[in-house]
Amino acid sequence: MMDLTFAVLVDGENASQAQYSSMLEEVEKYGTVAIKWVYADWTSRQQSGWQDVLHETASSPKQQFHYGKDAADHALVMDAIELISNNHRINGICIVSSDGGFYSLAQRVREKGLHVMAIGKENTPERFRKACHNFVFTKNLSDSTVRLSHQDLNVLLVDSYLRCAESNEPVYLGDMGKMLKMFDSSFDPRNYSFVSLKKLIKDKAELFKIVDERSDRCFIAMHSNIASQAGARLEGVIRKMDTSREFGFITSNHGDFHFSFSEVMNIAHLHVGARVCFKVPSAGAQTDLSDGQCPTVSNVKLKK
Repeated sequence: MMDLTFAVLVDGENASQAQYSSMLEEVEKYGTVAIKWVYADWTSRQQSGWQDVLHETASSPKQQFHYGKDAADHALVMDAIELISNNHRINGICIVSSDGGFYSLAQRVREKGLHVMAIGKENTPERFRKACHNFVFTKNLSDSTVRLSHQDLNVLLVDSYLRCAESNEPVYLGDMGKMLKMFDSSFDPRNYSFVSLKKLIKDKAELFKIVDERSDRCFIAMHSNIASQAGARLEGVIRKMDTSREFGFITSNHGDFHFSFSEVMNIAHLHVGARVCFKVPSAGAQTDLSDGQCPTVSNVKLKK
């Protein structure tokens, strides 16, 4: 499959700014996001909620006054046609909207031989959905009310590995390097006194192991040494929380763990990046395998 470089074009008057970061994360699962343009009449007070989101995601606002009905939509379509005609770096377009009027644009992009993706609500007209190679419902996006903290290097490494492992495992180290840059553009092994990512990973022997190393490639896997820790109390960092479905994930030196909010003491004080201690399931206990191979832990407490 060819590498995809996306232009993400957002109908800002039809999309939710609260889910925008999660939308970008979804697109990054399939390729690199080079362009992020959001269309709206930014003089309208109704769009004021977008300001911080645009800054945080380094997205460009595209101003379109309400000269007529669907003026912002028309501007988006015209820019999309110009992009697919003149920008040869872009080979993927992601349209963020639930408006069926973008059906003809999706079909045009597809006929041009480019990959077309879209993100919208379940009530998006079928003609628009079928014109896309990939249509993602907003209900399936990750929880956007919490953001991953990468202040801890182990959390950054593990989360990057897990994202890569969604496609292939063991993980090619070059792919993990790209994912690290997607999560943190300032990531550099030299920040941690290592000349290369491979040397950094080898230093993290408690987290990763090299499964195939050659002169031109390297594949790694995450250690799964949970059995020896059965029944023990361990420490880790909250790497993700889904408040809508009331569960989360903990990263530790012993692997990744799943937890339910019902197992947390003082849930109101829990947040992504918080250090916690927890109890590993006893040997033979049932584990939750709904998201990777993460055992479900209990008695989750904040570290003081």
